[in-house]
Amino acid sequence: MAGGIFTFRTARQLDAIDIALEALTRVKEDKLINRFLFIGSILTFCSGLGLFLLTRWVLIPITLLVGSQLIYFQLKHQRMEVAMTDEERAEAKVNPSTIRAFWVSVGVAIAAAQAYNLGLLK
Repeated sequence: MAGGIFTFRTARQLDAIDIALEALTRVKEDKLINRFLFIGSILTFCSGLGLFLLTRWVLIPITLLVGSQLIYFQLKHQRMEVAMTDEERAEAKVNPSTIRAFWVSVGVAIAAAQAYNLGLLK
């Protein structure tokens, strides 16, 4: 749950920075990262809450979280393929911390599925 709150705050800060940059440069900023941070923060919070409450409903947000991360990776990969400049390639590159967060999500999803199979989730 704390990770979801932290990610939500980070997404809000990045959104504020993008709005300020757009006002200064009059160039639209790419909102992809911010959107996925917002989605990820909500799903991370819901997953954490579901795990805390030991409910089988945790499987829904954790599955959606992993799915949204896979979609994010696919979009970044597509952007990397069409990138023409070094700056575009740098922006299309996936952060190592994002990849680590994905593997943590996969691990939590596997653990939640095992807990469900063992009857530990209500």
